[in-house]
Amino acid sequence: MTVLVGGVGELYQGDLDLGRVAVERLSGEDLGDGVIVEDFFYGAVAVAQRLEELRPDGLVLVAGVERGHAPGTVTRRSMGETHVSTDDFQGAVVDAVTGYVTVDLVLRVAAGLQALPQQTVAIEVEPASKEPSEHLSPAAEAGLEEALALVRTEVRGLGAGPRPAPGAGP
Repeated sequence: MTVLVGGVGELYQGDLDLGRVAVERLSGEDLGDGVIVEDFFYGAVAVAQRLEELRPDGLVLVAGVERGHAPGTVTRRSMGETHVSTDDFQGAVVDAVTGYVTVDLVLRVAAGLQALPQQTVAIEVEPASKEPSEHLSPAAEAGLEEALALVRTEVRGLGAGPRPAPGAGP
């Protein structure tokens, strides 16, 4: 089983850059065989093309996303079957060809191109700051820790993850 963990973010735009930071932290971990961790800062069309290339069994997206919750709030959304109308898909591609990237845009473009794995989950952290910055706010930093724990859980739930040490219990 191949699971792709993708950090979606707007580079150095405060808490909207959370996906890049998540990828930096996860890249140093042993998430198990078949787990690929990549930064998806480069545009929704290119991300959809990467999904078509890899054809992962599962996709876990992590990002800072403004949804109107309290700063630092972590949410998990399961995508399941995602249908995109022709008009919505065309609008998404118009937005995406400029290099614009958000979780919702990645999902719309990838679904429209039928590149989205059936097992797709988005883990989102509500931003406190969207101002240009190389650092996350304290609220987003706290949310990131919770989000990373959820990513690890998702990876294990999708059948990937670290193998137990020999002689370890079940």
